[in-house]
Amino acid sequence: MVNFSLKEYILFQNKKKISNLYKSFLIIIEDLKAENHSISDDKYQRIRKRVLDAGNDAIRQFEEEIDNIKID
Repeated sequence: MVNFSLKEYILFQNKKKISNLYKSFLIIIEDLKAENHSISDDKYQRIRKRVLDAGNDAIRQFEEEIDNIKID
């Protein structure tokens, strides 16, 4: 059994959910590329970076916001 504080649990769950969301976006992009939808390697890498950056920014912003909330 893992012993998390409520705050740690919320942060962990949020990070897991957002990570799963942007992984699903990456899978969709990979599928489109594999189906020859005119996505060059350069374009794929740019889109991939944007998805990862957006996901990481969302996680970071949530962590900053939750620091402003007192959770006992």
